[in-house]
Amino acid sequence: MRFIRELDQMIAYEPGQPLELVMRRFGLSEVVKLASNELPVPPFPEVQEAIIAAIDGLNRYPDGHCTDLRAAIAAHYGRDGEEVVIGNGSCELLMLIGDAVLERGDELVFAAPSFTVYEDISRRHGAAAVRVPTVDFVHDLDAMADAVTARTKLLIVCNPNNPTGTYVPVADVQELVDRVPDDVLVIIDEAYNEFVSAPDAQDSLELQTTHENVVVLRTFSKIYGLCGLRVGYGLGAPALKEALDKLRQPFNVNRLAQVAAIEALKHQDKVRARAAANAEVRAYMAARLAARGRATVPSEANFMLVDVRGLSVPPEQVFEALLAKGVIVRDGHALGCPGWARVSVGTRAETDFFLAKLAELEPGAGPLSEGRRS
Repeated sequence: MRFIRELDQMIAYEPGQPLELVMRRFGLSEVVKLASNELPVPPFPEVQEAIIAAIDGLNRYPDGHCTDLRAAIAAHYGRDGEEVVIGNGSCELLMLIGDAVLERGDELVFAAPSFTVYEDISRRHGAAAVRVPTVDFVHDLDAMADAVTARTKLLIVCNPNNPTGTYVPVADVQELVDRVPDDVLVIIDEAYNEFVSAPDAQDSLELQTTHENVVVLRTFSKIYGLCGLRVGYGLGAPALKEALDKLRQPFNVNRLAQVAAIEALKHQDKVRARAAANAEVRAYMAARLAARGRATVPSEANFMLVDVRGLSVPPEQVFEALLAKGVIVRDGHALGCPGWARVSVGTRAETDFFLAKLAELEPGAGPLSEGRRS
């Protein structure tokens, strides 16, 4: 068989390991998954009820235009429905945008480290990935603006940034956008926006209305707890929706995802409560680690980077050592953050479990033992 040559440069995405698989592999009775930035609680009860009520209609194709969901998102943000694009998760929208704008020899500018899918988008089109190093794990927006050339077609700002959790003020993002030529599409990837406590968290939406070359991406996967249904959306110029409609597969967002997202959007009081709970546990975890002298990167998301250097095992072995103890985290080396682990914010109980197992890897905690597994 003959495949496109770009595949030689691509690596398949490796998701976090399932709980059940880790339990079987290590013979554990308790495992916590803090690897994939998932919400540790299920969807709102009202959303679950809406999903159950929609099951009888699964013998029919979903609305291919996501008419009601686009209308609900448009009303929520005071927009027109033609300014809303819907995808099978915001990842699909990222890929579709790449399909729409990138050709061989073009350039895609993004921070390093940042979301690994950005690299894949450039590679699949034979475009050059222009990686701009972060400074203290924060986007260097001036350097990103300086990196734009006549070949640049796409620039992505992940805010808060994955995997670092760091946040840049929207006023600074606007300065970047103002320096970028109008023919460069700027994606502001805000998958974790609802967790941000900064007062300017919604200002990117106003920025987008004044710049046709800007699109803001968000998702129902994170704070709404709908990872398993895969539905994301973007707010941008109507021309973007027209372009992506030509590229997306028919019926790209399933019926249950549409129903669930429409219902979830109605419960903003519960969204705020979840954001507050996340911030509380996030601060608790950072404080507990700091008390041990273990550094973290300040985060505005539902995860944080934890320094895993100086433990009783080398940093590159911490992931496997924690896995054997029943804690699934994300190995920072694979994310461009060697010496760190990305740890999702779980429940208080899950966080305490992680802290206890990490403590067992501290120097002087005693020898690692198979019998100490939970």
